[in-house]
Amino acid sequence: MLVKSLRCLFRATQIKFVYKRACSSAADPLQDHCEPHYDTRILKVAIIGTPNAGKSTFINNIMDRKVCATSSKVHTTRGKAMAVFTAYDAQIVFIDTPGLVSDKEQKRYNLEKSFARDSKRVVKEADIVGVVHDVTNVWTREKLDIKVIKLLEYYKNTPSFLVLNKIDVLKSKRKLLDLTRQLTENRLDGAPIPGSPKLKKENESVRGWPNFSEIFMISALTGDGLSQIKDYLINQAKPGKWMFPEQVWTDQSHEQIITNSVKGKLLDFLPQEIPYNLTPELEYFDIDKKGVVSAAVIINCPTEKMARLVAGASDGKLKQITESLQHDLQDTFQNYVRINLILKPVKT
Repeated sequence: MLVKSLRCLFRATQIKFVYKRACSSAADPLQDHCEPHYDTRILKVAIIGTPNAGKSTFINNIMDRKVCATSSKVHTTRGKAMAVFTAYDAQIVFIDTPGLVSDKEQKRYNLEKSFARDSKRVVKEADIVGVVHDVTNVWTREKLDIKVIKLLEYYKNTPSFLVLNKIDVLKSKRKLLDLTRQLTENRLDGAPIPGSPKLKKENESVRGWPNFSEIFMISALTGDGLSQIKDYLINQAKPGKWMFPEQVWTDQSHEQIITNSVKGKLLDFLPQEIPYNLTPELEYFDIDKKGVVSAAVIINCPTEKMARLVAGASDGKLKQITESLQHDLQDTFQNYVRINLILKPVKT
């Protein structure tokens, strides 16, 4: 299976994880110096990468529900969002971040000023960092983006792991292993990987990160390889208080979930940069006793012409958007959803 971690591929050995559950009875008798005992464990995981690498889809499949909005276009995620996965005594808090962007991209897509800073703040508060890397992009797959490298270097004392995503498209095992060697500089935890050949001279300048503690090969779309990552992260969790009650699965409000989902659908269905100029606003929301969700969203359009374009009189564009949105929100809320989209021109 291509979804095994790199260490399994190279060494065929299993990693054993040990964590400290309580103070030893032989510890310092001064209780103030003894770590408190917890019956629960916690791990905060920052997920970073370039735009459209599959970060949100990765988190959604780990969660088995659509917590983070997704789109085929870049910059669907406009701010950090938490997804909470609880298993046994461990709580894993995934922090989805906007794709790392340059100042030029920030201006082009009319992104918030805080956009670039969010990733740094998230990594600072994380216990471990996951880098999601798209192996299907022939222009970027053989090196980590310089913005990713800089972030890892800035927080070099924070453990990190690499996720090679979309392996369902790139099925060559040889190519995947070659990419892994380049992206890690033939190292794990800073140490050379036993049995790995040296990189060819033409690849010596390739940007990689030698301090990943683990590498995984997955398809965030199909879910292949995700169970190994779940097990890995559960074992990485340390004794501590949970951040959220067991039944909570996100820190987002209902308004944020719905408006972000609308933004994602606008990006999918509308051409060029039009969706970046539309502003969804939750007008009405209700959950009845059976858990059925009813909501209405106003989509503010800069002009009447753009409102007509979104409506798509000839092909029922708004109807297509609504149907697709309803499907996603039902996956999110795990119940039936009634959703109504209303176009509102700001200028007539």
